[in-house]
Amino acid sequence: MRRGLATGRDRRRAGVAVALLALGMAFLGASAAPAARGAEVGVENLRVGFSGTSAPNQFKVGTWTPVWVHLKGGDDRLAGTMEVEVPDDDGTPTYFRLPVDVPARQSVNVVTYARPGSRDPNFLIRLRDDRGRQVGPAVDGASLAKELIPILPGETLLLGLGKPSGVEQVPNLPGFANDKNVAGDSTLKVARIDVTAGAPLPGRWYGYDAAGAVVVDTNDKDVMARLEVSGQALADWVARGGHLVVSVGANWQAVRDSVLGPLLPGVPAGQERLTSLDIKTLDTFAGAAKSISSPEAPPVLVTKLEKVDDRGGKVLSAAAGVPLVVRGSHGFGRVTLVALDVDGKPFADWPDRALFWVRAFDLRRQSSGDHTPAVRISGGGSRLSQSGYTDLTSQLRLALEQFPGVKLIPFGWVAFFIFLYILLIGPGDYLFLKKVVKRMELTWITFPLIVLSVSLAAYFAAYLVKGKELRVNKVDVVDVDQASGRLRGSTFFNLFSPQNRDYDVAVEPLPLDRDPPAPPKGGSAAATASASGEIPRPAPGTEVLVTWLGVPEPGFGGMGNSGRLGFSSGGYASTPVGSSEALEGVRVPIWSTKLLTARWFGPAPTLVESDLLPVGTDRLAGTVTNRTGADLHDVILAFGRQVYQLGKVANGETVRVELKSDRNLAGLLNQKQKDYVNPQGGSDDRLNRPSLSLALMFHDSQRSATGERLMASDPLHDLDLTGLLALDRPMLVGRIGRPAVALRLGNAPAAPKVDQTTMLRVILPLSKPK
Repeated sequence: MRRGLATGRDRRRAGVAVALLALGMAFLGASAAPAARGAEVGVENLRVGFSGTSAPNQFKVGTWTPVWVHLKGGDDRLAGTMEVEVPDDDGTPTYFRLPVDVPARQSVNVVTYARPGSRDPNFLIRLRDDRGRQVGPAVDGASLAKELIPILPGETLLLGLGKPSGVEQVPNLPGFANDKNVAGDSTLKVARIDVTAGAPLPGRWYGYDAAGAVVVDTNDKDVMARLEVSGQALADWVARGGHLVVSVGANWQAVRDSVLGPLLPGVPAGQERLTSLDIKTLDTFAGAAKSISSPEAPPVLVTKLEKVDDRGGKVLSAAAGVPLVVRGSHGFGRVTLVALDVDGKPFADWPDRALFWVRAFDLRRQSSGDHTPAVRISGGGSRLSQSGYTDLTSQLRLALEQFPGVKLIPFGWVAFFIFLYILLIGPGDYLFLKKVVKRMELTWITFPLIVLSVSLAAYFAAYLVKGKELRVNKVDVVDVDQASGRLRGSTFFNLFSPQNRDYDVAVEPLPLDRDPPAPPKGGSAAATASASGEIPRPAPGTEVLVTWLGVPEPGFGGMGNSGRLGFSSGGYASTPVGSSEALEGVRVPIWSTKLLTARWFGPAPTLVESDLLPVGTDRLAGTVTNRTGADLHDVILAFGRQVYQLGKVANGETVRVELKSDRNLAGLLNQKQKDYVNPQGGSDDRLNRPSLSLALMFHDSQRSATGERLMASDPLHDLDLTGLLALDRPMLVGRIGRPAVALRLGNAPAAPKVDQTTMLRVILPLSKPK
């Protein structure tokens, strides 16, 4: 018996020992598992934006910013995605994803893009495999970049490729510095892409989104080599509204045959010598006090430029019949061509060469005593509106927040009712129970009843004044270059949500020369809703870019502030991978709004037929015919500094321009300013969106008759085509009663109610007089 019992105990002990041994081996195996997998891919280095004159990693708040990431491969190949997280203007995380392929034990440089919404954003980098699983921990980009230098929305960035001499001195000139013109404290910033240090050029056009102008020193062979690889992105940026300054000297043949060649307003065709006396014409162009060349200096080699007239170029400076500075248009942008090297003598020894760049970039300096921090390309100024805003972008946001049928309760009333609520649950409840009922223990009943009653009253009152409809305020601004057949569009829309919802947002460009297709039941031509969340892709040949839109002021809620905690619990992502054609999962809390914007580009139909001739130096004569298929309202024809008011032009109607009186464009813009800056002086008056859109479209054409600084236009400066007016490009502008894009909302509770405004601007060809 005892032997049997002992044997049983021994067996149980042996079983326990075996179980413990197996558990220990399993634990050791689990602990060793990560080591068995080997090293994983990781982020080794990171650069954000561009290198400044004194510091690297300069980025502009509220613009697309290139992010260069150096990935170090692990033991296994990674074929997946890289995700960049950065907060928007509300502090809500946004995600841009890019496909990556990192071979085992090799290093790869990847350029991706982000749009920071504050001056101290937190860049987070994540790597995911082909199944979406995160590989390794998220990497804090700020710790790798060491120092991030923000450029505020009201500041202008000049971006240099190569070594153009004197550009770095422009911010120190009088009129570009902040208060008291302190050197180094300027609203004009200069940065460069140092290709000699291995920095690549952006591969997408919006990688240059932060730049007010880009200057290319084509004498730098490293720059020209990089342009052979990714120069098309720079050309696309110009065609979408950028300003490119190109210096062409000894390397003229390579420039002519490069991606820059078709952009230039003149064809480089060799070099010739100019005397020191001839080259001094640049002194007059720059307004310089010190000459570029002394009388005893040797002749200077400059580049011969041919076919300037054929390419629509305008000679800004010439010497002995040889053009030295020529400006022309490319798409919706401009190209300024400088016909000499700017990295060597005599230009590099010219003491006043910074003044030359002021004219070449078409900068406008602040007047003496004006310390408003708003320097722009061909623009400036800020006027304080009743709302406290100083930028037209902020006024546009204010206009898009005015929803018909939705009443906003003034903060004073909210504060008053909060005060009454505190009195009710505090002294009111106490005095009622003590003096009237005389039973203090009933507070366990009265207190929750008061809280519940007030909450229900507030909820139903909010429904009464804010409604339960999904609403959208939307403005479309469409530009058509009739000569080249290019189209670009900008859409600004504010989404008012009656529920807590995560929306998928996309825009679909619609044909402007015919009525839009019939909308689905319950929808509209301007916007449709879908519970499925399926977002359509843009049509072939059309590019769409959707993102958020913020206000530039440094006050509460502005992009000039430091990073802040977002009210939304989750972020939203750009989709599809590698682009931002749509946004996925945009959280809009109940009775709140989200301001978004979209830009799209593609081929343009013929919308206006014209036969226009210049008369004198600044007048037009001829006819224009409306071929849009719809009536145009409040039509104007702008040319130089003049404008012809044509009124309503019906579909198919032909209007003779010379029979209409013209007036000064600046005067018309000043007249319309009262429509969007404190209309009638009342805070409840609706801002006029067409007048506000017109101010954005010709911002730098406006001049104040009293010398008062006007409102700036920084985030939306690309809408201003005043620079093309200076190149004798006539523009027909009118309001059309149809949407330019359809707004597609996924996961929406119902079809939205849309308040639509569409502005059309057509750049017309100008015939040469016989």
